[in-house]
Amino acid sequence: MVAVIGRAVPVRFDGLEQFPIRASYRGVEYCIAESKPYTLEFANDHDVICLLLGDIVSRTRFEDDREKPLIFRGETTAFHPRHGNVRVAASSVRHGFIAFSYSEEFQAAISDRSLREFREAGSTNNIHQESIRHLARYARDKIMARGALDPLEVQYLGGMVYLETINGLASARTSAPHGLSDASFRRIVEFIDSELENDISCEGLAKAVDLPLRVVFDGMKARTGMSPYQFVISRRVERARTLLEGSDLPITEVALLCGFASQQHLTATLSKKLGRTPSRIRRH
Repeated sequence: MVAVIGRAVPVRFDGLEQFPIRASYRGVEYCIAESKPYTLEFANDHDVICLLLGDIVSRTRFEDDREKPLIFRGETTAFHPRHGNVRVAASSVRHGFIAFSYSEEFQAAISDRSLREFREAGSTNNIHQESIRHLARYARDKIMARGALDPLEVQYLGGMVYLETINGLASARTSAPHGLSDASFRRIVEFIDSELENDISCEGLAKAVDLPLRVVFDGMKARTGMSPYQFVISRRVERARTLLEGSDLPITEVALLCGFASQQHLTATLSKKLGRTPSRIRRH
């Protein structure tokens, strides 16, 4: 939202199609953003890695997070896993970025290590490696000199960005502390389980253990590989499956007891997470 003469006006968020330079080559799709402000929202079907050619000052929201200020540092990468949601309002853009998305076949062909193991942690920004810095400078210099990159060149660049981003993600995960004690994590799980049929916010989780929100958010990602939102959904899914398999409660009531807005919401979530509808789970 932006204020205009004392009233709020909705901001329009467009998808990746707003960037004119887009193409696909042998398992790698890409688009190149120019050096100008933009508003972007996308739900990605494939893993996406953005190579930042310069700093981007923005207000950003990922999945369950609130919108907050974020600087995407130049000469780093940002990883946005498949089935995630990203919203960015960029007010200052220096040199732009290149967004790569990768098919499963490409990932399997280029490396024994997949982005799959990093997906549950959600979006990860400002991934720094000296090799990433060199790739960003190479791409920036080529674009400034020629205005574009040829498809084969982009595929090779995208492959190197993929490999170096995986290295950066692995290094960050190895060095990251849990941040939550066993007792605090246990209290959070108990609080979630007791409140499943109600709204559960990140602020509520932080208040339950009297810890800063960032400690809870980072600690849960480190311990479970999931954001607080994803973890709550996983507990709701497990509670729903237990009730469907072990009780005769109407599906609508199961949905409400597990914190879903409706039977349709329950059905959509179980179909996505388990590959089965409530009726199929109950039958089997």
